[in-house]
Amino acid sequence: MSNGLVNGSYTPEHCNALFSVAILVAYKNRQSQLDIFLPYIHNFLRKQNIHYRLYVVEQQDNKTFNKGILYNVGAKTAMEDHFPCLILHDVDLLPLDDRNLYACANEPRHMSASIDKFRFMLPYDSLLGGVAALKSEQYVAINGYSNRFLGWGGEDDDFQRRLLPQKLNTIRFPIEMSRYTMLAHPQEHRNVDRFMIMRENLKEGYEKDGLSTLPFVSVRISHHPLFTLVGVQL
Repeated sequence: MSNGLVNGSYTPEHCNALFSVAILVAYKNRQSQLDIFLPYIHNFLRKQNIHYRLYVVEQQDNKTFNKGILYNVGAKTAMEDHFPCLILHDVDLLPLDDRNLYACANEPRHMSASIDKFRFMLPYDSLLGGVAALKSEQYVAINGYSNRFLGWGGEDDDFQRRLLPQKLNTIRFPIEMSRYTMLAHPQEHRNVDRFMIMRENLKEGYEKDGLSTLPFVSVRISHHPLFTLVGVQL
C-alpha cells in the first residue's frame, strides 16, 4: 500500500503532475474510520496523476472538538510546505467517481455535493461542508475557519459566508461526478451556540476570528508512510 508514498505524499513517476494539492483531514477519535479512509483515498488519488500530500490534523487532548482550529493549523502547515491548493476533507467521506478531480479551480469548489446519506441530493444550496477545495490564497483572503465553534454544527456555514465579502462563489461539478459515501458513525451532539456565533461573526467581521487570530496551540508534526500527522493540543 505504501509503494510510492512518503509521509503521505505522492508524485507520479511517468508524467509531470499538473496539480499540487494538500489534503487536510481534521480528526479526533475516529480510528476505525481513518483505517478505512487512508487506503481508500490513496488508491483513489494515485489514479489521478496529481502531486498530493495527506495531512491528518489530530486534536490530541480531552477538550471539545474544534474543527476550525484544526483546519487553520493544517492550512498553515500546508502553506509552509508551499502547497497552492487546499482540500478540506471529512474523514467519513469516500469519493465514488474517478472523474471528481482533486484539484482547485478558480473559485472555491464544493466537492461532496452528492452523498448517499442524503439520497445523493444537495441538502441546501449554500452548503460547503464535507469536502471542499480552494486555493491557499483564497483561504488566507477569507481568514480561514472560525476558531469559535466547539463540537459540530455551524462552522461550515460560517466558512461559506466568508466567501461573500471576497466576491468568491461556490462552484460544483455535475451531481453525478460529486458522489460520496458516508461511513457510519454515531450522531454527534450539535453545538447549541452555533447560530449565535454565526450572527456575531457576521456582525463583527471575519477578520477578528480565524486564521489570523489563531490562539496559541501546541503543534507537533510527525511522519508516517500514509500521512503526515499534525498533532494539536488546544
